[in-house]
Amino acid sequence: MFKKDPQPKASANIKSSERRKLLTNICNIYKIPQQEITKECEHDILPVTTKQASFKSVQGYSGTIYFDETETPIWFKSRDSQLFPTLFTTWKCPFILPMVKTHPHVIKILSNGADLMLPGTIPPFDNRAVKGEVVGVVDSQNPTVIKAIGRCKLNMPQFDSVIGRTGTAVEVLHCMHDELYNLNRLVDIPVPSECNINIPLNVEQSEPASEETDKNENNETKAEPKIENEVSNKVSNENSIGTSMDDVAEELSELSVEDVDNFFTRSLLQSIQQDTIVLPITSSTFMSNHIYKNLPIIDPMYCNIKKTSWKKSAKFLKAMEKLNYVQIKGKGDDLSIVSLASKENPIIQNFVPHKPISSLSNNSNKSSEKPVGNKKNKANELSIVYLYKPTNKSRMFFNKVDHPFSNLYTAPELRSLLDKYIKIQQLMDKKDPKKIVLDDTLNSISNLGLGSYPRDKVFKSFLTNFSPLYKILKPGESVDNDEIELNKGEPPKVQVITEMKIGRKVVTRVLDFEKYYIKPHILSDELKVKCSGSTTIGPCTHNPKLTEVTVQGPHGKLIVDLLNSKGIPISFIQFEDKVKKRKKR
Repeated sequence: MFKKDPQPKASANIKSSERRKLLTNICNIYKIPQQEITKECEHDILPVTTKQASFKSVQGYSGTIYFDETETPIWFKSRDSQLFPTLFTTWKCPFILPMVKTHPHVIKILSNGADLMLPGTIPPFDNRAVKGEVVGVVDSQNPTVIKAIGRCKLNMPQFDSVIGRTGTAVEVLHCMHDELYNLNRLVDIPVPSECNINIPLNVEQSEPASEETDKNENNETKAEPKIENEVSNKVSNENSIGTSMDDVAEELSELSVEDVDNFFTRSLLQSIQQDTIVLPITSSTFMSNHIYKNLPIIDPMYCNIKKTSWKKSAKFLKAMEKLNYVQIKGKGDDLSIVSLASKENPIIQNFVPHKPISSLSNNSNKSSEKPVGNKKNKANELSIVYLYKPTNKSRMFFNKVDHPFSNLYTAPELRSLLDKYIKIQQLMDKKDPKKIVLDDTLNSISNLGLGSYPRDKVFKSFLTNFSPLYKILKPGESVDNDEIELNKGEPPKVQVITEMKIGRKVVTRVLDFEKYYIKPHILSDELKVKCSGSTTIGPCTHNPKLTEVTVQGPHGKLIVDLLNSKGIPISFIQFEDKVKKRKKR
């Protein structure tokens, strides 16, 4: 079904009522005891934040794909079919589907678009794997990890042996590395080595284990509201004595809108009290250089004005103007801060500062300032291996050196084969042994013309008639690993561009990084913390097929160091600063 790109439209959140109906429908279809499973299991089956998007592929399939909050596909259905789980859902909840076992090498064949034939299966079979049922395909090495999903075409339990049998066992709908699997571009989800196939059920304790446990539980339940009251008091009291605000920010795992509002207000007060701010200053610069950097140490997901009740920087600043903390000028979102509350103001004087989130980025900057050439960075560095595919012009060459024409070769291997060919054909120039006299075969490959040429010049021209390919290897990986993606052409260079947008906003864009095993969502979260600024993820304006991450502020050098620490060689990172004025000649 997903041999071609399904081309889904933009996803949108579904209502909570629709989500509950969808969950009930899933549990009814796959016979999951909804009332008995745990909340965590329920969220694994269908997350709280679920999105949906319609699709219509080139092959003519149309339907709906459901995503989680990180745009990972979790369920799908065609126009007239039932709901099917994706591989990402079955890795969390493998108990949803009965499993049909096959051989490890068959999984690669299924990934190329084939169905699972009966001779490729391994009995015994699950009693639920009957004709028409949705099943998961696993291999014998990882019997709990589903790697393909399809519908049974035969009653599998009736077969005790598959030797000499014929027929299609499973019609594959979705498998690893198909276009639905490749829609997961934001988060790096590794293939698990093992999954728990048991259904997580609620454990009901009819009788207490002992009187002590009852007492402990009562004490904990009584203590919880006290702790919540203490936390709320600490958050609401802006002028609390000591550094209790740091503890509150670190301990709170889930923040309410009021909490985030309070943190942004505290950040403003700390900016006025401690920062040197040159006025007037634009709202975007003020937010990125002061407000975001002076937030308490909290989860990076809350370091965004959208998490507050104001939703926009302009509304936040107008609310602060009513409190006489700032004075602003301008219209709409194009605002400038022209004055701030005096540091002699009692509220500013009595404000107790907290540990800002920028202290984390400062520590990371200090660590990134270490020499790039140390052993730790080299141990983590990715390696780019170039491979060359022979063309038809070189077929005769490989016949004479007795090597397979269809193989891929590295540059050193081709050089040794060229030296072998020169020795076999005795092509060394007798007058100058450093040169080679080309014969008809080498002349057709190199296009230099008949004559005598230096060996290096012949090899360079010889290499240009091969199709270049490359593999990007992680530390410890081998070129012979077939699971590593083989790419055509030259490896891309990661583009880091600092530029000024309309409205005098300076941003830094990062693009063309996905080939180096970096997911946009993960990079966005890291840049949000390290650069102390808001980030966005979206398609590149010049090439919509590429995803780019944009962060507020000029952070080019910091991002280059971050990418280099992730293993990308510095020669494959290209930084361009468009903000600096070019020097006149």
